[in-house]
Amino acid sequence: MRKNVHLNFDWFFTLDFKDDYLKSDFDFKELKKVNIPHTMVELPFNHFSQEDYQTVGTYFKVINLEESDFSSEIVLKFFGVMTKSEIFINGRKVFENEGGYTPFEVLMNEFSIIGDNILIVKVDGHEIKDIPPFGNLVDYLPYSGIYREVVLIKKPKTYIEKLFLSSDEVNVLHPNEMILNLKIVLNKDIDTFKVKLLIKDKGLVVKEHLFEEEIKKEALLYLKVDNIERWDLFNPYLYYIEVQLLDNEEIIDKLDQRFGFRTVMFTENGFVINNKKTKLIGLNRHQSYPYIGYAAPKSMQEMDAMILKDLGCNIVRTSHYMQSDHFINKCDELGLLVFEEIPGWNYIGDENFKALSLRNLEKMIEHHYNHPSICLWGVRINESKDDHDFYTKTNELAKKIDPYRQTGGVRNFKKSELLEDVYTYNDFSHTGDNPGLENPKKVCKKIAPYLVTEYNGHVFPTKSFDNDERRIEHSIRHLNVIEESHFYDNISGAIGWCMADYNTHFQFGSGDMICHHGVLDMHRIEKYAAYAYKSQKSPEQEEVMFVANNMVPGDYDLLKFPEVLVYTNLDYIKVYKNDEYVDTFYKEEDSYLPNPPIVIDDFIGELLEQNERYSKKVARRIKKLLLSYNKHGYAMPWLDKIRFAIMKMRKVMSFEEAMNLYMKYLASQALTPVTFRFEGYRDDKLVKTVHKGSLQKTKMIVLADRLRLEEINTYDMVRVVVKLVDQYDNILPYAKETIKVECTNGLEVVGPKNISLTGGVVGIYLKTIGKSGDYKVKLSFENHEDEVLEFNVINSES
Repeated sequence: MRKNVHLNFDWFFTLDFKDDYLKSDFDFKELKKVNIPHTMVELPFNHFSQEDYQTVGTYFKVINLEESDFSSEIVLKFFGVMTKSEIFINGRKVFENEGGYTPFEVLMNEFSIIGDNILIVKVDGHEIKDIPPFGNLVDYLPYSGIYREVVLIKKPKTYIEKLFLSSDEVNVLHPNEMILNLKIVLNKDIDTFKVKLLIKDKGLVVKEHLFEEEIKKEALLYLKVDNIERWDLFNPYLYYIEVQLLDNEEIIDKLDQRFGFRTVMFTENGFVINNKKTKLIGLNRHQSYPYIGYAAPKSMQEMDAMILKDLGCNIVRTSHYMQSDHFINKCDELGLLVFEEIPGWNYIGDENFKALSLRNLEKMIEHHYNHPSICLWGVRINESKDDHDFYTKTNELAKKIDPYRQTGGVRNFKKSELLEDVYTYNDFSHTGDNPGLENPKKVCKKIAPYLVTEYNGHVFPTKSFDNDERRIEHSIRHLNVIEESHFYDNISGAIGWCMADYNTHFQFGSGDMICHHGVLDMHRIEKYAAYAYKSQKSPEQEEVMFVANNMVPGDYDLLKFPEVLVYTNLDYIKVYKNDEYVDTFYKEEDSYLPNPPIVIDDFIGELLEQNERYSKKVARRIKKLLLSYNKHGYAMPWLDKIRFAIMKMRKVMSFEEAMNLYMKYLASQALTPVTFRFEGYRDDKLVKTVHKGSLQKTKMIVLADRLRLEEINTYDMVRVVVKLVDQYDNILPYAKETIKVECTNGLEVVGPKNISLTGGVVGIYLKTIGKSGDYKVKLSFENHEDEVLEFNVINSES
């Protein structure tokens, strides 16, 4: 039987490579001790050189093998090493790999001995031409190191090399009946064997079947299964499929694979899952994190999937490369669809580049084939030109390996040659005052399934500390595209650029080595635009109400802030100013959005007639003029200017009185603090309340994603979010307070120990170092009381 041994602890590392390292008497244990995942160079948050991480490093690991191990195939599996790696066992070079996004395996038997074996991995982290994605400009950083886990697999001499699972529908009228398709490939051509299948549901075997067919090297088997619970976006039901390879009655190998039964299809009329048409709404995801780049363990990978689901997304594009098993596994668990694509960015290189791309495609599909979340394979280099011969090969290869899933290939120009099943297109046409998307008929040469794969992004980059107007506009632009996607019934959906800000090359971004294109900042903390997505969730999933305005007139020209948008899935909003009722506001009825924002365009209501000397009729005229000025400033329509002149001539209201009323009721220029209260109602019940108002006091909010950390196969990490907020817990986006972080010896700070808020917030990252116990982390602030967090760490030996 096969056995997996995780090799992520107790490596040794140095930032160079010398031939002396290969000598048997080299004492590598004097070097720095590290754990995997590992980045060769920790980077600052911003303002660094892209050359800093492009270096060569050497990793050392002792692997002890017993005599009994050699009756097995001893395989080293690396899940991700960037960029080029050379593998040495006991001083002898045994393998070389080019490219950092797909896993690779090394057979150890021939080069190993009984006892201690010295594994050396030389990693060249330079951006090497014609190894995807390199060769031209790349708008992201491919960080160097052994950044994903390493495992030693001891396989029987005869074993299941590949297992492909898929499901078909028997009859649309019988959704609980499915066909399970099994393709099994053995490692060699052998005497006939048989296959036994077990389907497990919550640990119990619900189906057991021994196939009568005998197999040699490869077999394609089918089984009808009744009473199946389908995997869906809101019910991601997962089974375990155990496949046993039998020699007579003896199990000589088995694989246990998690699996979900479902059908998906991109059609000319939209996307369909389990025969239900569904509009896709999603974001692109880069797998990088502050300081450590790609080298994030399981919990951090899973966190991104949970964030995307929490934002209301039902699809994610893995831009622009195959991503972590942990991330994909979590998408399976959450019901989050995945469009996964091969590495690359604009550039198609030489024949070596193309050969590596084909290999990347093959490895990606084979490795992630059995995941129900994956609905589409990306077989083109992102935004590259048409290449008929090359993309004919990639499409044919994908179909050969996986005949059940469709293919797509992301382009950024119109009338591209369509060799794939789905026309996947980056539509950056929206600039704020035009339609959110182009008509698919003007983009694609023929009628075909159509999916928008990027929008906004570089067209309107927005920082978390930009002024309120820009952050609001950023959110509106995302919402405009989401609405336009719903307008076009034949568009399968739209995937925005992008989930979170990311470090990039100097040619891109804002000159600080960051692309501020995310609806979240680099710490995965929400900008206003995040709520354009979140508010599209059904209230049964979560009741959402977010006021996308800081309600501070001084942050706007002429002290006038625009209409206030409330991103919500509630029914209506009641607004109060200083506890005086203003009005009740409802959603637009003619929107194509599931949940259009509620627009608050009047903060006067009937307060003029209640609080001032004016009659009801005059008060309403004055209100109309004040609101017109608030919207247009001195460029208010001529008719409104004439109306004001008439009121002034008739001595109803002087210019000074008009300005005083404006300052009092719209510019909030009062002698005492102004408070706004927004009450959100669902089914006529008050369910959410948001307060905004003049700053009176500040406080720090410190929130760890988890207080329990688990070291299972490698170390664990946790994010601690720190926010400076006002008395109503609203983030203060211009705050830059400094924080000092101190840990006891069971935890380690990732990144700087002294850090400042950016946009009023910051993420602090803590990593376990192999010790179980309870550990304290102290956060010291300049102007606020210290905070102490207590974490419980459990490791696999506990």
